Order: sequence, then C-alpha cells, then structure tokens
Amino acid sequence: MKTMTLSWVSLVLLLLASPLIVAENRLDPIKKYIHKHFADQLEITREQIEQLSWVLANPVVTPELSTQWSSPAIHREVSRALSRLYCLQLLRNGSHEAYKAFVAPQTDPDTPRLSEPSFQQLSREIAGLDAVSYEVLRATAILDAVTLSPEARKRAAKALAKPVPENSVDFLSVTAPYAEKIYPLARSIITKHPSAARLFEIVYLPHSHLRHMMYNEGSLSMYTVLNTGIQNKSISHDDMNLWYDHWVVNIAGFRGHLEAKGSVYLTQNTWRSMKQLKLLLDRLSREPKLNPMQVYLQKRGQWLQLNTLTRNPNEFLALASLGATARLFTPAEGRELYASFKSLPEDQQKQWVQHSRRQLTALATPPATYGPAVYANAIAVAGLPETVRKVLPVMLRFFQQAEQMRAEGQLAADMPLSFRELAREPMLNNILISHRQFTTVIKPDDGVAKLVMKDKP
Repeated sequence: MKTMTLSWVSLVLLLLASPLIVAENRLDPIKKYIHKHFADQLEITREQIEQLSWVLANPVVTPELSTQWSSPAIHREVSRALSRLYCLQLLRNGSHEAYKAFVAPQTDPDTPRLSEPSFQQLSREIAGLDAVSYEVLRATAILDAVTLSPEARKRAAKALAKPVPENSVDFLSVTAPYAEKIYPLARSIITKHPSAARLFEIVYLPHSHLRHMMYNEGSLSMYTVLNTGIQNKSISHDDMNLWYDHWVVNIAGFRGHLEAKGSVYLTQNTWRSMKQLKLLLDRLSREPKLNPMQVYLQKRGQWLQLNTLTRNPNEFLALASLGATARLFTPAEGRELYASFKSLPEDQQKQWVQHSRRQLTALATPPATYGPAVYANAIAVAGLPETVRKVLPVMLRFFQQAEQMRAEGQLAADMPLSFRELAREPMLNNILISHRQFTTVIKPDDGVAKLVMKDKP
C-alpha cells in the first residue's frame, strides 16, 4: 500500500513538474548562449529570458550583414537583444572599464572607434534616467527582438482585432498602446509602475525611426510625428530624450550577431550621424519651419566633401542621400561615390536626382525598408563602385514600379516597399555576379521586392 501511495505521489509530482521541465528546456539555448558569451557579467532576469524565448520560433531574420555571418548557433535576434542589454548596462556604468568593454569589438582599422568623450556623453544621458525609464529601456532591448514572432503576432491580432503590420518597427508602434496585454515583460513593469504604459508608447512612436533618418530611407514624413508632437507640446523634451536613448541602445546592439560583448556598430561615425540628427530634432522646438532632412543631408554631403565635386545643389543632395544610405563618411568615399555615380547613364543619374528631390517633401508613403542592408551587403561583396553601378539602377526600378503600383491601386499607400529579400546573398548575387536577365517584382500583400530570373534562351 505504501509503495502504491508513493507511486501516485511520484506521478503527481512528475505531472506537476513536467511544464516546468519543458519551460526550462525551452530556455536552455538562451541560457547557454549567455553563459558562453557573458558568463556572469550580464544583468538579466528570468522574466527577460522568458520574454526573449518568443524569438526562438521566429522565422523572420533581419538581413543586416548576412553575407558576413554564418554561425547557426542561435537566432540572430537573440544575439542582438542580449548585446543591446549588455551595452545599456555598460552605458549606465560609464566607467573607463565600461568604455573599453563597449568599444572592444570595434577593430576595423578603417573605421574610427567611438571616442571616450562620445561614450561619456551617451553615458550621462542614460545615467540621468529615472528608475522607471531605465526599466523600460531594459525591456525594449528584449521587445525589439520578439516583434513579428508567432506568439507576438497571435497576441497582437487578438488585442488589436485586425491584421498586424509586416514591418517590425511598425508592429512595435501599433502594439505599444496594448503592451500590457501582449508582452508579459511590459505587463510586469506597468503593473508595478503604471506610468510606464505611456513610456512604451514614447519609445515606439509611430513613423519615427532614427535609423531611417540616419540613412535617409524615406521622405520628410519620417519627421512628421516628432515635429507635430514637439509643436503641440504632446512630446516633451524628456520624451524626446527617452525616444532617442531607446534608439541609442537599439543601434548599439545592431550587429550583436557579429560580436556579443560590446558594440560593433556604434562607432564614432555612427555617433556623428546620431548626434547630428538629435541636434536638428532639438532645434525643431525653436525653429518649427526647419527642414531637418535637408539640413542633415547638407551636413552628410560636407563630410564626404561632395561640395568640391559638384556645383549642382540638387545633385549634391542626391549624392548625399545615397552616401547616407550606403553609410559613407570620408572624403575618399565621397570621391569614389561621385565617380561611380557619374559613370551611370545620364537618364539614370537624372532619375535618382528627381527621386531624391521628391523625398525632401512629406510624402504620404512610408519609407522603404532594408535599403541600407542591401547597400552594406553589396559593398561587402563587391565594393562601392560596383554597388553603385549595379545596385542603384535596380533600386530605381523598384522605386518607380512601387510608385506606379500605388497609382494603379495595386500596392496600398501605407504599405512600405521592403528590400528584405533583395538584401540576402542569393538574390544580391544575381545583381552583382550573375549575367542572367531578371524582372523586378513587388508582392502587393507585403511590399516585398524580389527578382524573378528569366530562363536562359
């Protein structure tokens, strides 16, 4: 009888323990990755790991520098999320040792590493946050990764009662007002600190994407939400700083899949771009009629010394726009960009200038996505001149095709053109290396741009 009782007890305990065992097994890949790359140096809670585990089943992977990353050890967005969290921790610390850890992966001799004064300036901004704002930033380091995951989609569809966006940043923006219902990590923070609910909406302001601004991926409408909020005072100076700080953290871990500890991406050049934009956005409260996009491109063009190469102001801004998208910073790169651009047929040069001029106005269509990833991956494979000569004409074809499809009602006005697939190595090689002919296709349901190869004769 005792044996039977013990058996039943053991069975009950096993049944009770089974979900916990499954949960632990599900978290094992993340825990092992943390132990391997951070040991005990990363401050992370079980709750954050639980939230991050959503991404493990996510088929969506950002193609940034996909041509230089081959490790299949864990989902790339896990690496980025943990890198963001670690970089935030270093920025809050602000010590010389934290600075050295932050810039440790910045080993490219051709790219100036983030200077210590620049790091300290960012650190002071992070250290000055109140406790609730800092917890929100820690949460968003994780939430940035789980966007579009199957679980996030399911919960968002239920909370919104409508289809969810296919763009990851748009997804975060539309789900931010429902963060408590969708994301357990957000719910935990909001339950303890109700004021955090609004802060999630601030960091995920709609149509306010700092990287889009840095790389000039869209039109002047990229600035509309921020500018409107600044002018009607619904966005305070503290709100603007928190929004910016979120993007600092996001950008710091942008290439965390290449190196986990420290920031590969937030170099001195990246900081210059971010800082220049922040200065312009701060000016909007004093100069409501300022066109921040035009002023920013003038500065980017001056960095490349394009003003010494062309006297045409429209061409200058068009080349500055291309330089920003391709993440160029030096006069040598400016000369290479100019020579490559001038080698294009004259009609293609004019088309790019016209396209860039239109972008300086607030267009109704959202910015295209993953364009910089296309250029970054292409430059890594083939160099800048070949990228300009072969990739830019294809991008122009897509822009013109998208415009025509919108005019004909085939592509929704609010659907961003996505270069996600074009940025991946197989399709990019068809532009750079293959001699086969192709047609350009944009899928109306999600805006994804693709190449369809023609059969050989």
